[in-house]
Amino acid sequence: MSYIPPFDAPRRGPDLSRIAEGLRTQGRVIIALMLREMRLRSVQSRLSYLLALLEPILQLTMMMTIFTFIGRRPDFGTSLLLFLGTGILPFFLFTHVSGRTTGAIRASGLVRALAPIQPLDIMLARALLETATLLIVAILLFTFIYATGVKDAIPSRPMLAIQGFAATALLAIGVGLINGVIGAFFRLWAIIYGVLSRSLIFMSGVFFVPDFMPPPIRYFLSWNPLLHGLEWFRSGFYLTYPTLTLDKSYLIGFGLVSLLIGLALERVFRPRLI
Repeated sequence: MSYIPPFDAPRRGPDLSRIAEGLRTQGRVIIALMLREMRLRSVQSRLSYLLALLEPILQLTMMMTIFTFIGRRPDFGTSLLLFLGTGILPFFLFTHVSGRTTGAIRASGLVRALAPIQPLDIMLARALLETATLLIVAILLFTFIYATGVKDAIPSRPMLAIQGFAATALLAIGVGLINGVIGAFFRLWAIIYGVLSRSLIFMSGVFFVPDFMPPPIRYFLSWNPLLHGLEWFRSGFYLTYPTLTLDKSYLIGFGLVSLLIGLALERVFRPRLI
């Protein structure tokens, strides 16, 4: 009599429909939180929200006034306004997204007590809202520069500019999630990180071209991932912009690792964050 092996029921794989439904639910929660954040800002002060949109333009105008007074010329291209604009926008994208996410959980109040809302949703909602806001700021900023007579304000290679913006946003969101968890336990972290991140303006290529620096200084600066995001974005505006220092894989890798660390920290400390 031949041996008949026992019947093994086929293993059931992951329920894709439930996963898809969960993602849709989380998406709706994040969108609702983004709308709530926008309403709160507009109620508190519509003027302050407008100033937040115009902040890069105002700061760029101030820089232009100072540099014009001292006779500063652009390190690349013919327009100092465009050179500074292509540097200040990625810098603001990183500092605003990663910085504003730091206090997201503390500022959420009783919202995080609702069952469908997790701390991750609160942080992602603020990070994505800041990213969308900076996208609007970018359009306003380069429209302003174009209106001053700088025709090169329209990217000559728009896909490179878009990719650089997206890669910098990835880095900012990843660092923002880490800051959000730390900021939930350490109130002063928002101030400390704000000071540290603002100092990056001198090391990220906002005022200079990294490839024109001496090799030892260029090597030291290349460890700053924000510098690569700025270089990537700026190369979309200049056809012959030097990109010897630019390392796209380093920026994307740093952003992904930061994102994974932020997600892991949120998952580990979630019971204490609710």
